Amino acid sequence: MTVRDVAARAGVGLSTVSNVLNRPDAVAPHTLARVQQAIEDLGYVRNDAARSLRLGASRAVGVVVSEASSPFFAEVTQAASLTLGAAGYSTLLGNAVQDATIERQLLELFEAQRVRGLMISPLGADPPGLASIVSRGVPVIFLDLPADEERFCSVAVDDERGATLALQHLLSIGRRKIALVRGPAEMPQIGSRAKGARTYAAQNAMGFEEIVTSGYFVQAGLEAAAVIAGRRPDSRPDAIFAVNDLLAMGVVSGLLDHGIAVPAEIAVVGYDDVSVAAVARVPLTTLRQPARDIGNRAASLLIAEMEVTGSHRHESTRFLPELVVRASTVR
Repeated sequence: MTVRDVAARAGVGLSTVSNVLNRPDAVAPHTLARVQQAIEDLGYVRNDAARSLRLGASRAVGVVVSEASSPFFAEVTQAASLTLGAAGYSTLLGNAVQDATIERQLLELFEAQRVRGLMISPLGADPPGLASIVSRGVPVIFLDLPADEERFCSVAVDDERGATLALQHLLSIGRRKIALVRGPAEMPQIGSRAKGARTYAAQNAMGFEEIVTSGYFVQAGLEAAAVIAGRRPDSRPDAIFAVNDLLAMGVVSGLLDHGIAVPAEIAVVGYDDVSVAAVARVPLTTLRQPARDIGNRAASLLIAEMEVTGSHRHESTRFLPELVVRASTVR
């Protein structure tokens, strides 16, 4: 069905149908009712994508995250969507599943959809395909990663500081043999957490090793726990810093299943403070990222840039993580 079909059914001109769809307050009540009835009878649905292409203006925003199934990104994108929705924008969510090829495909898709703006948690500092979107004048916000302020606004967390807080806490409870547990894809955020941990361990003469797992979810944490449990007790770390909470909870469960007490024998710290961290098998000590604040701030910056009428000055917001101490490190 097209607007022409609606106009013919209602016995009005195309301009009247257009007014009903876009400025209903400008249409006489009896005409408005007749056109709305024709729309209902015909099952007409407006093609907003085609309309955006014609008018050169979209109310859709693309959001690309590295892993949409992550509880952290789920909370970030939910907060961003609510803020964008309140301003009249819809959100199109793309999940890159930690794959640069998929990330580029999503960017190409959103470019073809002519999104009004884009938020991206990139797998690298300069994602392939982003330059083409920028060249069209589409505002871009870096999400959960600092960006060059000459080019983009960004909202992120100081991940190096978070790692430092984790190891400071472990050192304060007498732990000196640290294992960093992470997945194979070292995204910028993960790289910053690893760097902060390595630096603090070296500065404080702490033993330090990295255990690389198959991924970033609970199953990968179980794998790391099996590696540790397979060693002699005197060759095991006395503390684990996992780069996210899902890994950490998998580690805790795996250690307990192998008869290794947490935290008596090995203390465990995670990162994110996802909603289930406090009610895990052993409540998890972790670094809290303000996920909702990140989503709200990123959406607000994007709205401001999309609606600016003059020159725009890019802004960078950096949140500080907060150490939340629970039973996985302190009994």
